[in-house]
Amino acid sequence: MLPLFAVICCGKAPRHLNSIASALEKAGPGDTLIILDGLYQDVTLKWVGRADKDNPIVVMPQTPGGVVISGKSQLKIYGNGLTVSGLRLENCVAEKGTIVEFRNGDDLAHGCRLTETVIKDCNPSRRDISYSYVHIYGRENRVDHCSFLGKKNLGVTLIVMLNYDGCDDNHHSIDHNHFGPRPVYGSNGAETIRIGTSQQCMQNSRSLVSENLFERCNGEVEVVSIKSSENRIEKNVFYECEGVLALRHGDRNVASDNLFIGHGKRNTGGIRIVGEDQVVSGNKFLGLAGSRFFSALALMYGVPNSLPNRYMQVKRTRIENNLFAGCSSIEFDTGKDFERTLPPVETVWENNTVTSSPAEEPTLESLREGKGASWYKETPAEAPAVREIVLKDSLYVLEESILVDSPTLIQAEEGASPEVIFAGKKSDNMITICDGGELTVKGIRFSDRLTPGRNLAKGIISTATDMVEPYRLTIEDCSFSDCGESGFVPVRGLKGTFAEEVTIRRCHFDSLSGDAINFAAETEDKGRYNADDIIIEDCSFSRILGIPVQITRNGSDESTAGPYITVRGCRFYDCCNKVRGSVLRIIGAQVLDISGNSFIDSGRGGYSIRIDEAPWEKVTIKGNSFSNSGKTQSNNRL
Repeated sequence: MLPLFAVICCGKAPRHLNSIASALEKAGPGDTLIILDGLYQDVTLKWVGRADKDNPIVVMPQTPGGVVISGKSQLKIYGNGLTVSGLRLENCVAEKGTIVEFRNGDDLAHGCRLTETVIKDCNPSRRDISYSYVHIYGRENRVDHCSFLGKKNLGVTLIVMLNYDGCDDNHHSIDHNHFGPRPVYGSNGAETIRIGTSQQCMQNSRSLVSENLFERCNGEVEVVSIKSSENRIEKNVFYECEGVLALRHGDRNVASDNLFIGHGKRNTGGIRIVGEDQVVSGNKFLGLAGSRFFSALALMYGVPNSLPNRYMQVKRTRIENNLFAGCSSIEFDTGKDFERTLPPVETVWENNTVTSSPAEEPTLESLREGKGASWYKETPAEAPAVREIVLKDSLYVLEESILVDSPTLIQAEEGASPEVIFAGKKSDNMITICDGGELTVKGIRFSDRLTPGRNLAKGIISTATDMVEPYRLTIEDCSFSDCGESGFVPVRGLKGTFAEEVTIRRCHFDSLSGDAINFAAETEDKGRYNADDIIIEDCSFSRILGIPVQITRNGSDESTAGPYITVRGCRFYDCCNKVRGSVLRIIGAQVLDISGNSFIDSGRGGYSIRIDEAPWEKVTIKGNSFSNSGKTQSNNRL
């Protein structure tokens, strides 16, 4: 490793960041360039090395972490033998491409290194804008002892790129890094590491992923996605990750001596296998609660005559000397369905231990040692105080939206029944959840009745148009009424937004021309959805022209495990009786419970319950009653 407090640069004073590129033109093997500490914003850095891996040119700050880069900034490392150490890239936005790339145009990096660097909170304004933290091109590059934190937008955190001549057989090393917590994204495309693509699966990448810590990397099912051949993934720790190490495309990969710790948390998984001659050896799988694609071990069924981006048959897998302790699922038939019909063949299972007893596990603090930038110490953020708004027994008229950008509680005073209406100069939501927002509403009557000379609201509780952070929403003992426009929805999540949890209890929805609850803004068949857990309990819906509850996850993508939806103990009267209408319209819920509801004079022109589910989805529909109401429609017999 580089010395952490080197301050001498061949007798020269530290340089301003913007002068490093020109200094590199004159630098040679063994030279060190020191950057003057400071905050640098909106910079595009193109740094070339003219040295070699064993005797590199080094670029580093006066003090580790003393150079902070933010704003619309990118770093491009290319040429030969350049080592970049000790930078802090924070709150950067990559308008095109990636935060750090090991290339400049078609000029690739060889024998270059990024070390002791932090990339943190480098997100755009919207979570559905895609880019990565690091792209590695070329050969024999190393990314080590770096901390990658706070990624919330679409896109893989770190990718090994194989789409140039000179990028395969690369022998890159990705080691001793800390990949920090990443929330569930709610779609494909949120891996932490990916090596190659399906089209490059037969190329030998020969990359090494070693001794990294993946801490609660929950973006999607594939925490590490291997899509090439002859890679080694060894001695890594996957701590409470809602996902797996996926040997997704390619052959002859080795996953050895890795540690997976789940603590029984939902969807924590181990290794999933596709392809030929894969080796799984000496790993420990502890307390993993996932099943199917999230299993502790999952061997996939293959597709006959499979295209590269589907599922090649599993052949000649070696599974040896592994420990499975307290895990929920080990599967040798994952994904078996109408398309995937080829079972794994010639599997070798030797000297593995499977036990229901929990195993002793190291602490997270000990697992963090030696991982990530050694100079960086993350200070736990203090939980923001909850803002409380208490309404008396009165009429409240909003002229503009209440913006919720922190934990907020809006509730009625004890014994009161306040009413809230909107009378703005321009249409807006009554309440808008923004980044950082977490909202609880209790005991409020919301009405969209018209005030002469003023605009109606466009929604009651909704999200901001641009969001990157997930949020939580709880609504209890509220009423929503008199919404006369079909596009008006009392409770809605907009496209590109994501709720970790939405809970609606004991609420009444009455006299609405549009939908009542809508989390169906993601219309493309990409498996995206707007909320992970949705609970609707003991609510009543009456005189609804639109769809009382509409929740959508389109497509058949299996990269995520949500949404989880419960509709229980609700009453629907005179709801959505138009032709082909639906009272409950739910598409693609991975876990769905519709129970104990009553449908009266509802869905007569279509369906009371209309669901579109895949065979693997867990659907429970029971104890519901129907009076002069529509039928139930699903893809399977219920």
